[in-house]
Amino acid sequence: MRIELNHIVELICLLAALWNYKFLKGTIYFYFIYYLAFILYAELGAGYFKYVISPTLKPEERDNTHIYVWVVIVMLGFLSYFLYTEIKNAFFRKLIVVFTSLLAFYFLSLFFFFKHYIEPFFYGYTVAGLYLTLLCCVYFYELFLYSEEGDSILTLPPFWIASGIFIFFTGTSLSFVMHSILKNPSMRIMGLPLYSFISQVLSVLLYGSPVVAFVLIRKKQTKLLSSEMHKTAIK
Repeated sequence: MRIELNHIVELICLLAALWNYKFLKGTIYFYFIYYLAFILYAELGAGYFKYVISPTLKPEERDNTHIYVWVVIVMLGFLSYFLYTEIKNAFFRKLIVVFTSLLAFYFLSLFFFFKHYIEPFFYGYTVAGLYLTLLCCVYFYELFLYSEEGDSILTLPPFWIASGIFIFFTGTSLSFVMHSILKNPSMRIMGLPLYSFISQVLSVLLYGSPVVAFVLIRKKQTKLLSSEMHKTAIK
């Protein structure tokens, strides 16, 4: 089985979340542990299917999209919920509930009612990616609208995660919509189709940004704890 770049960065991100366990507890960031554990487990399973099981199957049965359907459903649901908690506009919060449900229903329909759905999956992924990108834009707009002068957005954990989501899904959506072209055998880098290689590289940003967020949360919590201990010592 081949260990790919996304497996490594997902593992690093999961370990970072576990390392900061006590600082994340009681916040939405705590649930990144379960989310990352599932994503890593599923992606390793997809890799095992691709490199170990797939060669033993008939050509028409070698696709591992049936695994990535669930990866996308969980990713879409979790990231949408994260952005839902950060976006203040009531209208967009309602849209998140509706569109996330519709997209999840679409991917579930592919899994349960179709045998082969590679192209529909990629087009659905593109729509889901653009949808998450739009939500990030709404978050950025509200952030700049409500931020006070002198505040540094670089110290805000949600900003880093939203930035990672925005960059990753902007890049992968554009490449996945051209999947039929980029899967050409002549367009491979390091043995991977170009669309897959782009996704691998961008995954560094998607899973690197939560690591920065976890560090910022740890730093903030440590500072608060130190301040409380100092006040107690004075009393």
